[in-house]
Amino acid sequence: MSVAVSLFTFLVGLIFALTVLDQFLERKRPYQAAWAVGLFFYAAASLLQALWLMGVYAEAVFRLWYWMGAMLVAAYLGMGSLYLHVPLKVGHGALAVLLVLTALSALLSLGVTLQGDVSLLEGGELATIVPGTDSERYFPVYVGILTAVLNTLGAGIMIGSAIYSAIVFLRKRAPGFRVVSNVLIAVGAIVSAAGGTLERFNLPQPHALALLIGLVLIYLGFLRSREVFVIYRIPFVRKAKAA
Repeated sequence: MSVAVSLFTFLVGLIFALTVLDQFLERKRPYQAAWAVGLFFYAAASLLQALWLMGVYAEAVFRLWYWMGAMLVAAYLGMGSLYLHVPLKVGHGALAVLLVLTALSALLSLGVTLQGDVSLLEGGELATIVPGTDSERYFPVYVGILTAVLNTLGAGIMIGSAIYSAIVFLRKRAPGFRVVSNVLIAVGAIVSAAGGTLERFNLPQPHALALLIGLVLIYLGFLRSREVFVIYRIPFVRKAKAA
């Protein structure tokens, strides 16, 4: 069941990422590029989880899963949302900071000495807590702090952006689909963020399911937006088709 959940999350994430990437190649909007990167990280982390569950017990799988999933997904999705509400120069400045933190996160997650043996996770799902301990983490405290900062800021911006947009559209009495779209995105982001919290309380299975449900809700919100709802194009197929 867990393998199926992770593989389905990977599939949905990959299709979602390709759809947004296709839009970026068409319109060249920076928020679309940031979202596409975040969604590719989302899909890749889910695939790594699935590979682990299928018996690919390699430390590299664990480290890459942590770097892409735990550290960067929320950060890049939040970066995309930030671009929608700030001047372009401010967005570019925030992106420059994020790129530096991305390089730092790669150096730490892929290079620091782990505080536990990842073989203890064999037979179960990937997790940041060392099995057999109450709260000991595989990564040092300073790595956890960076992870918390990236996740808190990213998820907070994404959720806040969607809620703010929904309120604005509601006050302006905009078409209902605009409000519904942003509500779905906000709820999906909250569910995904809650999944990360569950994992930190050593509940990996609800975490995987929350990631799937959250991603599906965000995708539904994206599809419900006017831009996609009125005109839908299969990714990388240049001929547009009416929905």
